[in-house]
Amino acid sequence: MTRTTRNSQFDRSTHNLTSPERRVLSQILGDGRNTPLSLADALQAASISHDRVRAAAIQTFQNHELEENKRRIEKERQQEEARLKKEAEIAAEQERVNALKRQSIKRPDPVPDPEPPAKETPKPKQPAATKAQELKPSPAPAPTKAAQPQPAPAAQPSTTGLKQPPVSISPFASLQKPSEKAPSPLKQVNGVGAASQGQPAAAQVSTQPRPAPVTKPAPSISPEKQKLADRYTAIHQSLKQLRKDMVAQSKVPGSPLKGKMGDFRRSIKVSIGQLTAGKGANNIPISKITEILRDALTGNVPSQPIPVATYVADDRQPAEDLSVNDPKQPKPHNEPTMPSLFLYLMNICAKGIISQFAREAGANPKAADPVGVFAAHIFSNKEFQWRGQSLVDILIAKLRVGCPVLFGARGNDKTERGRTALGWKKEDGAWVTEQAHNDRMTGLGAGFAALSLRDFSKTTKANPYPPSNYWTALALILNTPAGETSNTHYVVLRAMLLGHEGRFLAFYGNAALAAIRKAVLEFPARAPANASAAGSVAALAEVWKSEGFVL
Repeated sequence: MTRTTRNSQFDRSTHNLTSPERRVLSQILGDGRNTPLSLADALQAASISHDRVRAAAIQTFQNHELEENKRRIEKERQQEEARLKKEAEIAAEQERVNALKRQSIKRPDPVPDPEPPAKETPKPKQPAATKAQELKPSPAPAPTKAAQPQPAPAAQPSTTGLKQPPVSISPFASLQKPSEKAPSPLKQVNGVGAASQGQPAAAQVSTQPRPAPVTKPAPSISPEKQKLADRYTAIHQSLKQLRKDMVAQSKVPGSPLKGKMGDFRRSIKVSIGQLTAGKGANNIPISKITEILRDALTGNVPSQPIPVATYVADDRQPAEDLSVNDPKQPKPHNEPTMPSLFLYLMNICAKGIISQFAREAGANPKAADPVGVFAAHIFSNKEFQWRGQSLVDILIAKLRVGCPVLFGARGNDKTERGRTALGWKKEDGAWVTEQAHNDRMTGLGAGFAALSLRDFSKTTKANPYPPSNYWTALALILNTPAGETSNTHYVVLRAMLLGHEGRFLAFYGNAALAAIRKAVLEFPARAPANASAAGSVAALAEVWKSEGFVL
């Protein structure tokens, strides 16, 4: 029995198999299947298979991401096209309304009512003496002082060469039109002054025409704001002279600035060009610029000290030294001078910020926000302050020259003088195109909002350029009289509002809402015929309405 079982087991293990099956089975059941070499081969085969599956999965995931990005971009494109189409429709409708407003139809004069026949009244008999007096020619009455024409006061020349608006207490108060006549101090009775009621009828009729009331030219901005704007212009000229002097010093043989100053300048420009949106995305370029400024300030690269008062707008006194009680606080720079290389590099930072605003934010206004964050960070750094306050005037001076509308400038963008006043640039002796000018003004307007609407409530640093400056600039634009607005005003206004309305409302609440309503609903109605950007400002109401913000 045992023998038969042994033979049956042998038969089962050695039954006939095809050649490939015997080979595979022999590999599995062979004597070397548990050797380290066999195990290594199996692991290698498994690793290759795993890598192949993983690569296929990654490729599938990447293709899926590309498809998702393609769908997202297509959706954004459709939304942007819909928004632009809506803005174009609103602008066209606004243009039609303005065209209808400019048309006027002369109304026919109404037919006068027939006068009733005068009743004849018997004349009372007058004494002879009275009749004799009537026959004598009465002397012409002396003209009253009220009827004498006053000489027109000489108009005082404006420092900007532009018409000046009336001064208003509220920045958004409605302005009195120049065509409105001031009420006379004397009450009028039947067209004759009340002061002459006691005189005979012959004395009340004057052959001399009454002089038209003379309207004084309204000042463009208050004297204080004009003085500040002029001060920024002077700072800009001083910075240009500083740049020339520093370049000349760097070319002197043996100068410590030679080579170093050029490297610093290029590194700052490249780092500012790398600024982008995203949390933590700008840490490296900001750290690099901070180190460069610190080296220039501490004297690691020596330079001649120069007075700082030339580059600030206010008169500053030495600040309190808080480092005496708190060693963590930096010692303030109370000396009247600072290293010239440091001030030069701060000027390079400001120039790079303005260039980034104009170049990047002109095409995409959202690109102004990371640059505004960087500007606020650098100019709020206590190490880089003078006498306890920031050197942001260096940056604002460049904004004053680049976008004068923010500081109350006015002008006709169809004239040479007006374009100069509005900050229109020239290239090779010719004015840039209107589209290039509008793109630049859009970038600077968005950059101004990104700088001035920063929230410093959660930091111990002082805001270098608080939101009150945004309110002032907005008020100067909205208080521009109807006859002095230009297309540049509306381009800058739209850039200041679009994308920044949330922060503006967070700072000023209902007052900001009233200002936005005036800017979007009322101000475009005063636009000149050639102000095409006024329609895009009015279209903001519909854009915000589609996003849930109803004015």
